[in-house]
Amino acid sequence: MITEVTFAKAKHGRESLIAYRNDKNQPVFIDVKHTTFAPGIHSIMIADPQCSIDLVIKNAYQYEIESKKKIKIGTKNKQIWKPLLQKNIEKELEIDIYDLCRAKRNLSILIQKLQDVLMYVEPSENGLKAYGHKLRELLILACTDLECAFKHYKLGRNERLSDYKHILKTVDLSRYKIALASYSVKYESCPFRDWESNKLDWYDAYNKTKHNRNDAFNLATLENCLNAVCANIIMFCVRYSPYLLYNENDVCSNLVRNTFDVRIENNEDVYIPVFEGERTYDGAFGNSVRFPNGVVIDNVCDRHTQLPFTER
Repeated sequence: MITEVTFAKAKHGRESLIAYRNDKNQPVFIDVKHTTFAPGIHSIMIADPQCSIDLVIKNAYQYEIESKKKIKIGTKNKQIWKPLLQKNIEKELEIDIYDLCRAKRNLSILIQKLQDVLMYVEPSENGLKAYGHKLRELLILACTDLECAFKHYKLGRNERLSDYKHILKTVDLSRYKIALASYSVKYESCPFRDWESNKLDWYDAYNKTKHNRNDAFNLATLENCLNAVCANIIMFCVRYSPYLLYNENDVCSNLVRNTFDVRIENNEDVYIPVFEGERTYDGAFGNSVRFPNGVVIDNVCDRHTQLPFTER
């Protein structure tokens, strides 16, 4: 369904709110908080149709309205994860367990190879410029794995970077930021930050050092390798969700948690689920919600149901 969606943000802190009216004209308020790695649904409130969305946001939540947009909600892209898709992930993303295991194994190999390098080279300002045969090997492996991840989506002719760029029409990869964990030197990677307007320098370095090692050997740097490995982590999250990376207890998940701090900026590039409210017998006369500032919203539904996503 296409409806007007209101995006609001807390005056202090990282909390945000998404509000809209469903097909039953019920105002739906989705309270979003930033979890360990991504924005996530914290709570749902579905109020009486007579409630004003703007007044509830300003007076009860005391959030600031940032924007209003006409959006088709309750839809998702095929096999692409975005924040707020938290329910039935395996089914919604059509995940095959064997493909998932293979993807985790491949990602584990990349991270282990990176950890081997980091035993000898510190990711400091000078260390990031270090280059060598092991780094060239890692850069080529990471970028070829990344190409396989892009090819899954059959973008354009599916042959080169300019084809893979079509994925930006579907998901905003620049919102992913990955930092090295447990290092005194702060290093943060955002490998797709400038892809919309420019080429990817680390991917360009991969092509040059692969085809012309003698002249471009010095491009196989630690920094380019870090960006390439981080790009693979991002594409894993896009295909399988960060929940299947961070909330599991396997070799790959442990490697990622121990090596990287993955963050997705809180933004409007999310899937907005459709919720419908109802009152059970116990709540037949309407529930009330009291906010910390003392404002009370009456006739709130005491049960809500999320409708399945449909594909765009």
